[in-house]
Amino acid sequence: MSRKINIMRFGIHLFLWILLTLFLVYFIYDPHAAFLQQFIATLVVTGFTALPAYFSSKVLVPKLLYRKLIGKFIGALLLVAIANTVLTYFVAGAFYFELSGKSIFRDIFFIQYLFSFFFIINSIVIAVSSAIQIIADRFGMEQQLHVVESEKVDTELAFLRAQVNPHFLFNVLNTIYFQIHKDNSAARNSVEKLSEMLRYQLYECNTDMIDISRELAYIENYIAVQQLRMEAGTDLQMRLPGDMGSIKIAPLLLLPLVENAFKHISNFKDPSKNKLYINIYKEPDSRFVVNVVNTFNSMESGVQLPTSSGLGLKNLERRLALLYPGKHSITRKRGENTYETTLKIQYHD
Repeated sequence: MSRKINIMRFGIHLFLWILLTLFLVYFIYDPHAAFLQQFIATLVVTGFTALPAYFSSKVLVPKLLYRKLIGKFIGALLLVAIANTVLTYFVAGAFYFELSGKSIFRDIFFIQYLFSFFFIINSIVIAVSSAIQIIADRFGMEQQLHVVESEKVDTELAFLRAQVNPHFLFNVLNTIYFQIHKDNSAARNSVEKLSEMLRYQLYECNTDMIDISRELAYIENYIAVQQLRMEAGTDLQMRLPGDMGSIKIAPLLLLPLVENAFKHISNFKDPSKNKLYINIYKEPDSRFVVNVVNTFNSMESGVQLPTSSGLGLKNLERRLALLYPGKHSITRKRGENTYETTLKIQYHD
């Protein structure tokens, strides 16, 4: 579908530029001069008109208009139109002079006419290209929201179909908890953490955004439960800042990174060589970073490392593309026996 849209968009752009070229040839045509020289000069004018058109739509619209800097946006459009009018007049005029030998500085009225004509053309093209960009962005945003809503409904339906009655599940966990002897604090603590994880998934993850402190508490409980199956002495660390502020993120967004690290961690005989480090922090430019590093044993046959082909990471990348378009990055780095994944997300308090 995206390929068809790109082809259609290219075709529309090409048609509009051809139409503009024919329009310019018709209005600037001089019957006393050779047609070929005039047509080449007109192509130069069209080419120079494309520069401010794409600059305005791709740079000024998102950088100024979408940030509600209306005065700066209008001023920038006028400045671009004037600057390109001057540039077009002199460059296209130089081409025309070289091809035909006729000067573009014949008289003041001719100069005023061409300057006014080029300025009007530049202004119209800039305005139309900006309007097309705004419409395309609005349409793309609506399509994106539709996809997000559709996937959200599908996820909720799948979740409901697979969901065990939460009251029954918590009652069972509560019964198991009190069946464990009070001296066995480790087992009781594990049941408590599992209960907290289920409560978070069942009751707190039904909103689009959640406070990051709740998400991090869930990750901590997940790590504590995973530690039960890890060999004693495994170097497992999670580093968090003292205060993450009021950041809100989509629920269960960080879990796939941590799950993959536990899935692919090495299994050396010396447990101290098995390392898993999770470092979460904020950067000054309103981004928070999740850095996960785990060791793997490259000597093990059939070892598989997490890649974008994994279902969990595919789902993660899909969610990131829908929820944080243009506001996230995810990088992976493989060392001799370490694998590092770094996720960065732009946020707003």
